[in-house]
Amino acid sequence: MTAIDCTDCFLAIEIGDGVKRALVRHFTGFIATQLAARSVAPESETAREKIDRDAWRLAARVLSEVEAEIDGALDETLLAPDPQKTVQDILATAVESTAAEIERHYLSDDLFGLAGLIEKVSAGDPGPAPRAR
Repeated sequence: MTAIDCTDCFLAIEIGDGVKRALVRHFTGFIATQLAARSVAPESETAREKIDRDAWRLAARVLSEVEAEIDGALDETLLAPDPQKTVQDILATAVESTAAEIERHYLSDDLFGLAGLIEKVSAGDPGPAPRAR
């Protein structure tokens, strides 16, 4: 029998939906806190949807950056006494540091960050149009 070459393989971490939802909740709270600190109250459903959209966008950025960052850490993890716990620790550290970085960027980005959101929310956002009967 000819030996089967199994060198074409790699390890990957699949980030679960719980982490994704936790990031969205985190960024929704972060944005709401930043708006409240600036005396901006999103009152319409449209304004709340814009906040939710930004929270999802920021969470997606964190996940993308974290996935790229932790790919290289997997080989070393296999040598640890408890590989799963080590991966969870690596993921937690990467998520926390990346989320903090994304928050700083969001606060300083005049176009797509908090300033842009405040402008959209404060621009006389009338909310959804009334339904025609």
